[in-house]
Amino acid sequence: MWKNTHPSDPVPHPGPAGDRPEPRWRRWAPVVSLLLLAPFVAELLLGDVALPSVGIVVVFVPLYGCGALLVRELARRTGRGWPAIALLAGAYGVLEEGFATMSLFNPDFAGYRLLDEAPLPFLGMGAHWTVYVLSLHVIWSVCAPIALAETLFPDRARVPWLRTRGLVVTSVVFLLTVALYWAGSFHAAGATPGVPVFRPSANQMIATAVAAVVLVVAAFAVRPNATSSGPPGSVPSPLLVFAGSLVVTSVVRQSAHHLHGWVSVVVCLSAEVVAVAALWWYGRRREWGPSQVFAAASGAVVAYAWASFFLTPIVGTTDPVVARVGNAVFTLIAVVILALAARRLRGTRTARP
Repeated sequence: MWKNTHPSDPVPHPGPAGDRPEPRWRRWAPVVSLLLLAPFVAELLLGDVALPSVGIVVVFVPLYGCGALLVRELARRTGRGWPAIALLAGAYGVLEEGFATMSLFNPDFAGYRLLDEAPLPFLGMGAHWTVYVLSLHVIWSVCAPIALAETLFPDRARVPWLRTRGLVVTSVVFLLTVALYWAGSFHAAGATPGVPVFRPSANQMIATAVAAVVLVVAAFAVRPNATSSGPPGSVPSPLLVFAGSLVVTSVVRQSAHHLHGWVSVVVCLSAEVVAVAALWWYGRRREWGPSQVFAAASGAVVAYAWASFFLTPIVGTTDPVVARVGNAVFTLIAVVILALAARRLRGTRTARP
């Protein structure tokens, strides 16, 4: 999932013919797909939402959907690829967990003691929760949905999907949603019986803003390169990439549940360092293409799906039978999406001269 792109790269014309305007439905299809894929993967496939409460996904679209869409548009409009997308995804995670929910700083968030593992008292944070939740956002809330959406619409994978007005609207909706979540977090503070009121310090809010800005600046510091400028060399097959992604993302996903304290932090970060190094090493090569990107995203999606069967929903009923049925339904939907994406990918390869 690690290849820079540039607007000058050859991209098939998005319209059905060079002299005919593009149908509106075709222009909006990839946008809608990403708006729905992001909350689907981030919350439903995760296992947080029980099947009878699936309607709540609409509430997550302005946050997850607009956030992922904004990340993608900012990267693709400036000719940048997956390194920039990953860094912008990190900024998204910082904004959601630092501002919107304030879970990075709240020691009693949702009634859980999330900051007790591997505490960083001088920052008022917990390394265990910080590494874990930001990893979830980078991999599953943003990168995997973007990769799937771009695979579903391969002829538009490298071009912007929004015009200027659409980009402005998406940005405003996302920032307003973060602000509303932030206000709601203040309003809900202390509402849970037995849970003390939490108010973040000014320094914590400033540090959150600074961290987000640094990640955004770093994303745009990545030089855009044409896809043909990388060095030649062999790359792993899509099947091998899928297997590697499945293993690494499963380790990341399970580290917080089966390991504790600094052991969990070290294992999670070690797995991610190995993955990033491999993606950088192979992703800059000319032979690395959409098949490998899709394989990496597919491995992450499958890792999320199988892990959901061992979790209890936090939204809706906690009945184990209903929960498992919901996991099966969401997993089946994910399999159908992966199959459609794979078919689109095969069709693109077949169409090439």
